Amino acid sequence: MPPLRAVPLLLVLFAAAPARAASGLDDMGSEQQTEGYGKLFGIACGAVAGIAVLAGGYIIIKGMMAEHGRGKKVSVFTDILDTDDVKKKRREPALRIGEKVPDWKIKNRMAATWAALNFLGKSDDWWDPKLMTEFATQAFEAVKAGIEVRSTKKMAKRLTDECLDGIKAEIKKLAKKREIHVLDKLEIIEVQLVHFEAPASKAKHTFTALISAVSRNFYKDEKTGEVLRGDKKLYETQEFWRFRRAKDFWLVERIREAGDMDVVLEHKNVMTPKDLDAFAKKADEGHLREFAGK
Repeated sequence: MPPLRAVPLLLVLFAAAPARAASGLDDMGSEQQTEGYGKLFGIACGAVAGIAVLAGGYIIIKGMMAEHGRGKKVSVFTDILDTDDVKKKRREPALRIGEKVPDWKIKNRMAATWAALNFLGKSDDWWDPKLMTEFATQAFEAVKAGIEVRSTKKMAKRLTDECLDGIKAEIKKLAKKREIHVLDKLEIIEVQLVHFEAPASKAKHTFTALISAVSRNFYKDEKTGEVLRGDKKLYETQEFWRFRRAKDFWLVERIREAGDMDVVLEHKNVMTPKDLDAFAKKADEGHLREFAGK
């Protein structure tokens, strides 16, 4: 039995003992009995008051302990929610449009590409992998937003002429059917650099990013808002976006579905012989398999 619970019980027993002794007063005179009962009544009242005080204190202490325990549980639960694995499960829906590129298929390619771009980025900022990832993210968001509002105004400077013509044709088709392609609640999950070509001629510089994103993806009537195709749930998609180096920007040159993974990944990374030799001196042997000429 817990100590705090035992104390009130003992006090009850102590209070009960004088009460039992009252049976001996029956043999006394009336004045003695009156005085004796008065003493016993005072003792009993004192015992009851003591029990009440201790019981109240016990309840208060128990409540404080329970509150302290609850505080600890909340803290632990918050720490668990902040782990990367839970965040990933919370933001990624089970629904998917199109194929998913398996990790094993691009794991070595990604590592080799990132290492080489870090090497090239030391002498040419255009090849800084972090800046390339940021640029790909901004271009992706601009294009998807433009398709939804059926306007190429904000995306035009980020596309090659050929790619821009293709998206204009898509938007024109939507306008003709009086449809809106809803692509809202967009969240980019990951941008993975999986290919690049860095020959001597800058005009031939390209890179390809596998972009994974979540958004709603459905078509609705522009006038009534009625859903024509798809639904309003969140879906994950993957696309290969190839960029070409221009005067001021990396321009989106081509967009492919994830199902084209074999076509995209069959091409090896390209560097000048000089850069490749310098990179190979410190590169992981397994990474060199991802480069043309090695």
